[in-house]
Amino acid sequence: MLAQNNENSTDSTALTATPFDAPMGAEVSGIDTRAPQDAGTIRSLKKLIAEHGCVVIRDQHLDEDQHVAFAESLGSTSIPWLNAVELNTLARMKELPGRPGYTGVHPGAVYFVNGPKYRDEPDDGYLQGWHADMTHLQVPLPYATLCALEVPDYGYETWLSDQSLAYEDLDPETKARVDQLSIIHNFQHVFPNLPRVILPVVLKHPISGKRSIYGIPGVAEGAPMDVPAEEAKVLMAKLAEHLETGRFVYKHVWQKGDVMIWDNRCVLHRRGPQAKGQTRILRRIMAADGDPATIRNQLMGN
Repeated sequence: MLAQNNENSTDSTALTATPFDAPMGAEVSGIDTRAPQDAGTIRSLKKLIAEHGCVVIRDQHLDEDQHVAFAESLGSTSIPWLNAVELNTLARMKELPGRPGYTGVHPGAVYFVNGPKYRDEPDDGYLQGWHADMTHLQVPLPYATLCALEVPDYGYETWLSDQSLAYEDLDPETKARVDQLSIIHNFQHVFPNLPRVILPVVLKHPISGKRSIYGIPGVAEGAPMDVPAEEAKVLMAKLAEHLETGRFVYKHVWQKGDVMIWDNRCVLHRRGPQAKGQTRILRRIMAADGDPATIRNQLMGN
């Protein structure tokens, strides 16, 4: 991938993307996420996210209201957030017990806190498995936006894996097979009353047109539907081994003020190894990309 300058006569801002020395990801300049965004700039930004999987914008230092406003320029952030258990958590950070995620004033603003007072086991395993966010919802949310409030000297990286590259790297026979399959996503081990949802194993991105493996392993339940047991066992083992490879992965070392945006439709992520004695605080807000019916139809290939 080459560095690119996306300019459009309707855009008030020219965005420049410099790809990372990695299979995916780019640093974007030419945008201030603290300011109101025009439609042309957001179109250009979404194209860059679709092309690179994730983008990072440096030195932004957003407060929660600014972060919400920026996320809402990408799409709706009014979501049925299921973990809403605390308010004003940033102001009360040091009073809270040792748990890694809780909400801010805006119900979609979730703070992930790792550090000596919160979770400091040598390897707690939390968020260290590959997944996409919110695939268990009837209408999963495409965009994840994270802002780095406090960063460690080392450790606590965020790893991202380009599932468009992973799909393209499959052999033709496996591609043809997974293109036809759907799988159940289930979060009932946390929320027993939440219904299971059926989503395709592979989806076509509405902007880039690329096909990608969607949300596996994550909260995908068992094996694809209507696949004989022995075939399913072999297929899922093959996909799991394939998705673990490092040749699709970018490992992000956080800098304070980073704003990272990735696209859950084509990217898996996980937390890198924990570093004892280090603290990391991130705020995440997710956003839709259109009305729910359109998103659902896109995911289902309609």
